[in-house]
Amino acid sequence: MRVACAAAAMAAVILCSCAGVKIGGISARFPSSVYPPAPYPSARFAVFSDPHVYDADLGIEGAAFQRDMDRDRKLLPESREILSAAIERVAASGAVFLLVPGDLTKDGERQDHLLMAAQLSALSRSGVRVYVVPGNHDILNPRAMRYGGSGKTRVPNVTPAEFADIYKDAGYGEAVFRDPGSLSYVAEPVPGLWLLAVDSANYADNPGRSAPETGSGLTKSRVAWVESMLGRAIEMRKAVIVMLHHGVVEHFAGQSKYFSRYLLDDWRGASDMLAAYGVRVAFTGHFHAQDVAMRRTAAGRAIYDVETGSLVTFPDPVRMVSMDGDTQKMTIETSFITDLPSFAARGVNFREYSREFVLAGTTKIARDVMRSYGIPEEEAATLAAQVVAAFAAHFQGDEHFTGSEMLRTKGLSPLAGLVVGLRKDMVYGLWQDTEPPDNDLVIDLSDGTAAYARASSSSASLALGTVSSGFTLYHAR
Repeated sequence: MRVACAAAAMAAVILCSCAGVKIGGISARFPSSVYPPAPYPSARFAVFSDPHVYDADLGIEGAAFQRDMDRDRKLLPESREILSAAIERVAASGAVFLLVPGDLTKDGERQDHLLMAAQLSALSRSGVRVYVVPGNHDILNPRAMRYGGSGKTRVPNVTPAEFADIYKDAGYGEAVFRDPGSLSYVAEPVPGLWLLAVDSANYADNPGRSAPETGSGLTKSRVAWVESMLGRAIEMRKAVIVMLHHGVVEHFAGQSKYFSRYLLDDWRGASDMLAAYGVRVAFTGHFHAQDVAMRRTAAGRAIYDVETGSLVTFPDPVRMVSMDGDTQKMTIETSFITDLPSFAARGVNFREYSREFVLAGTTKIARDVMRSYGIPEEEAATLAAQVVAAFAAHFQGDEHFTGSEMLRTKGLSPLAGLVVGLRKDMVYGLWQDTEPPDNDLVIDLSDGTAAYARASSSSASLALGTVSSGFTLYHAR
């Protein structure tokens, strides 16, 4: 029992909280083989996720803030500047609209939401339309805090109605349809294209809790509304892309076993339904990783889950997506926030700082947890570094192991051996990236087949380089 608890704690601390109700019984009334989906129009848009913006006026000094930072891996003090850099990049990119799949704020502080909305409204005024959905951090969060000295005090969070009002310029004010029971909505960012923005967060369970619920809250009533919108899209000849916080496809072997709360409760049923209605791509966040996963349903249709890593966690990514209405191809390219004005002024390389912040912070946490359960110092240091390397590679995407040992399994003390035995498949799964590529790729939207392109050189290592922009065509078997 003690070993199981140790292993569970180790897994919990390595990823920050960003993951229910069973969906069950999902079935599509309008199979796409009978009702073919509309062709996708040409469009260019951007995606960044999990910006976790935090207003420094709420406090960035003192013992209480440092304790919380020590248990986290997000660049909260830099979040506002990172967000500004991302918005500048989007504004200069030629994107027509921007998707932000949740976790807009540190912990749902009303002050942070107002800051985030102001930044996004400025982008909207420049001509780029903005669409958001809530994540598990954003609504009725009991951890909305102000820091001062050695303590912290609660500050106002937001209700669902307040969220929709604050972000009226980020989807809710222009929604074509709204779900009366959630914060889901439909918008039409360009003629012929529907964005189905799905509220997958379970904030209804937050009141009375000490921490927000991480898992999904996609209830049967929400599913029924989503399915009604998918059916209406077919009737009205609208192509559909989907945005939500939680994953609809498993991103590595073992994710549903070890990190199920980062996926929809019935992610197989949800992806079956989306694919049956002709949806090719869902844009998600939550796990703070750069990963694209494809699932082929029993009916032979492919659904892609394009998960975008957090703006405030290395590698600090921004995606650009271009859809070609003539060829029905979706091209996805990724860039990273590599420098910030405040860091350049100090002569500090921001990208290296971000990378080292993630590696050092998570390594310390994992090592301390292992040692607290009696694993010897040397073994704790070795195993922590190996576990964190696997997560860091997965965060960056296109991971490919080139070392000699993924995880030490021989010559361990009995306790360390048992912990490794319980968790080694998780580490192996993180390192074994599956097709398609994660950062640069091309998806065939025409018929849902798994045709895509891989970047000609990988960014999978922990090197500081950027992703190659060259493409080589691949087809799934």
